[in-house]
Amino acid sequence: MSHDEMVIGVAALALQRSGRLAGAALRRFLDELRAVDGAGSLSINDVLERVGVSRPSVNKSVGDAQRDIDRGLALGIAPVSMSSARYPVSLRRIADAPPVLFVRGDMALLGKLPGVAVVGTRRATPHGLMIAERISQYLSDEGWPIVNELAIGINAAAHAGALKGKSSPIAVLAHGLERAGPAKLRPLAGRILEGGGAWVSEHPVGVAATSDSLVSCHRIQVGLTCASVFVEGTEKSASAVHAEFCHRDAQTVFAILPEAGSKVSTASALPKMLVDRHGATPIFSRADYPAMLEAVARRAAQLRAVP
Repeated sequence: MSHDEMVIGVAALALQRSGRLAGAALRRFLDELRAVDGAGSLSINDVLERVGVSRPSVNKSVGDAQRDIDRGLALGIAPVSMSSARYPVSLRRIADAPPVLFVRGDMALLGKLPGVAVVGTRRATPHGLMIAERISQYLSDEGWPIVNELAIGINAAAHAGALKGKSSPIAVLAHGLERAGPAKLRPLAGRILEGGGAWVSEHPVGVAATSDSLVSCHRIQVGLTCASVFVEGTEKSASAVHAEFCHRDAQTVFAILPEAGSKVSTASALPKMLVDRHGATPIFSRADYPAMLEAVARRAAQLRAVP
């Protein structure tokens, strides 16, 4: 991580915490800094002066931000602000993109985004788990990173499938990256890092998960991907929240619907609703995978073309 990236990360976190600059205004300011990030000569005072904030007025926030970022760096957690060339283009496009993204693991994965989310219920069926693992390995082998929340059920199966493929996955967490949660999935989270993958979060070290941050995970997932595949779930499952962010941000959506008469049985209420009401593309069998791959590539090309 460059000197300027660290300085801007500290300043951005301090401004956000102090309330002196946040939300859309902070995102615009960081976007304007893209031209100077990398010069190697910035100081925190320089960044604050550019936005008209005096150092004494945010000194405590600066100190706290510096400590949190230093703690993270000691654990291999790097801040990537919107001013950085490494900040994912697909994430930058969403209206409420996080000003700073924290990354633990292989930073080079950010350059391979957007990826694909393979999502579904925590109360997964055996067939749903099998499909999630299989389709994730297929996408991974074709060069698409799987970007999923770290959650039991379909999301965990998707990560497991991606680890069998050629492209390392990215886990989106709802808290600081000092360790992964839930505890049951820590072995899987460790395998993601060991396998060349990464964990990402909008939260610095020391921040615990909340109901709101768990919801926001879906927003980050959608921002880091070009498509979402819904394997199974009810219309009121947590995956329905992911579907809302997909609709908001014009995400390409696929839905698993086993063919009539098939022996495959999944909880298909949510996928069926997405096809019937929101125009999701159904996937009936493995024969539909190549067409899905073509649509994913088209959408990714559109996102990468955005300046």
